[in-house]
Amino acid sequence: MKEWVDPGADVLFPLEAKPPVRVALGAALQHMLAIFASIVTPALVVCGLCGASPELTRHVAGMSLFISGVATFIQIHRLGAVGSGLLSIQGTSSSFIAIFAGMAAAGLARGETPEQMLGLMLGMGLICALVEVGLSQVLPWLRRIITPLVAGIVITLIGLTLLKVSAMQIGGGDAALAAGTFGAKKDVLVAVFSAAVVLLLNRSSRPWCRMGALMGGIAAGTAVAALLGMVRVPAWEGAWVAIPAPFRIPLAFRWEWVLPMALMYLATTVESLGDITATSMVSGEPTEGGLYERRISGGILADGLNSMLAALFGAFPTTSFSQNNGVIQLTGVASRRVGLWIALFLVVAGLVPGVSWGVTLVPRAVLGGGDAGDVRHGGVDGDPPDGVGGIRPQKPAGGGGQPGRGPGGDDGAAPAGAVPGLVPAAVRVGHHDRHRCGGGGAGSRRPRLIRKFLCREADCFSQKGTVIGACIWASGKRR
Repeated sequence: MKEWVDPGADVLFPLEAKPPVRVALGAALQHMLAIFASIVTPALVVCGLCGASPELTRHVAGMSLFISGVATFIQIHRLGAVGSGLLSIQGTSSSFIAIFAGMAAAGLARGETPEQMLGLMLGMGLICALVEVGLSQVLPWLRRIITPLVAGIVITLIGLTLLKVSAMQIGGGDAALAAGTFGAKKDVLVAVFSAAVVLLLNRSSRPWCRMGALMGGIAAGTAVAALLGMVRVPAWEGAWVAIPAPFRIPLAFRWEWVLPMALMYLATTVESLGDITATSMVSGEPTEGGLYERRISGGILADGLNSMLAALFGAFPTTSFSQNNGVIQLTGVASRRVGLWIALFLVVAGLVPGVSWGVTLVPRAVLGGGDAGDVRHGGVDGDPPDGVGGIRPQKPAGGGGQPGRGPGGDDGAAPAGAVPGLVPAAVRVGHHDRHRCGGGGAGSRRPRLIRKFLCREADCFSQKGTVIGACIWASGKRR
């Protein structure tokens, strides 16, 4: 099959490029801003549902960061047939929170300890990840069965299942419910404040505000909670460096959770299919043909194997994050070297207990408010720019124009199965200065977010150069 590349992709540093260190570090920090809160939130929420101790919560949060770094390295570096080889960032998936909440409730009813409940979650994550590993080998068949409409509905339903969990967090969690203090004014106040901050940042015209909306909301909510005396700062305990060790939490297995977990891995496979397709598209790489097929197969295989690795070290299943595609569009940097810096940052953050100690200070109500205020909540992390579940932009109808447009640039028909409100739309417009940035020319597409590149002229940048574009999302979600 002939390989097809999105002609609208505007990449300054392509996949194999070697950007200057300061450019790579700057892009990596922007990716970290977009993903950090999304990685640690599932650990905080699920450990809270289990009634885990601060020490156990810090362990799970730290391993979530550490494994996300290792998984990102495997996904980007591509070890044999494992990995997409693209700038595809991996992190802890929040799609499993609803199922884990059910496991926690059942465990509490049986009188299990937090470690036993977490062990069941990790054990089921390890075994059922084989579903995703198997699906990576039959993707052509899967893509014929899972239509864009089905994928959009499934992904939206995943988001809806998290509403109850968010509501419980806002009220103070199970502990507050048992103590008769559920829905206390302080909890509701900080939750509403956190949600408001997230919403305001998401509506900002400044790119970095939107990228870090969730982190900003959680930080602001935690600050207000501290002023209200809701933040308990425990004494520092333990070593200054955490040494990862497998089976720190003993694994368990129950047959009744096989089907729910297998179905969730099927759903995350569909998400990852769309995420990796979008990453390939915004990176100026093929979205059809043999290379593309190998990349999505390797990427989903890495998702499954990395989820198995995560379970061994005490972290929840991982998946590809697609909000990072917006960062690629924003910066024009698609080099995999940026991903190696991101992997390093995540590994170091996971090995420094002080980082996980800090994130465990976040009150439950703040987490619930942050999730509720995240307007991207819908099923996946900032869904792929031009589709859900692997929808690719349409080829030009007459050899010219943009994907999904006719030969004269007229809008073509929407992809089959596309549903307004379920399928995100990405409209990239703007001007790219060929003289300053070394390519693209007038009319090339860029995300709308003003970006000044402060680099040397030899690096094809200019202090006076700005790249202007637009990225309009109809829907999407933090995973």
